[in-house]
Amino acid sequence: FGLDALDRVSDVKGDRLLEALDEAVAARVLNEVPRAVGRYSFSHALMRETLCEELTTTRRVRLHRQIGEVLETIHSENLESHLPELAYHFVEAAPGGDAGKAIEYATRAAERAASLLAYEEAPRHYEMALQVLETSDKPNEAQRCDLLLALVDVLWSAGDEDRAKNTSLRAVSSARTL
Repeated sequence: FGLDALDRVSDVKGDRLLEALDEAVAARVLNEVPRAVGRYSFSHALMRETLCEELTTTRRVRLHRQIGEVLETIHSENLESHLPELAYHFVEAAPGGDAGKAIEYATRAAERAASLLAYEEAPRHYEMALQVLETSDKPNEAQRCDLLLALVDVLWSAGDEDRAKNTSLRAVSSARTL
């Protein structure tokens, strides 16, 4: 994550924010990303998960939405290269009510991954979009069918025949419903 986004989301500002980040790096909770000024990563995925678990669900959903909105603003000139990050935050924020944006970014991230021949990554994004769609108040069956068909394509491209076949059956069922 970047200091620029963190500064906009955090209540802690300026030098105090830098001091907090320095303390987190010293405690080995965070690492500075080499040769990337103002970029940090968690020292381990378990560290990130543990800190996230300490947040209430409402707070976590709200933070993801705020982070997604900040990232949209910061990267408005070049959203394409940040689609996976935007998809992640808006999917995590979807229980707060904006399923449409989560589905849009997850779908765009999947399409971009497929166009870059990242066939292992593309299915994950389509599945995120489907998960949000299926948990929304009024799932759009036509959109579900389209997402399933797109998922089938990338699963075949990835060589995952069993999942592609199973997903094809789900797409057929969706098409029959339509």
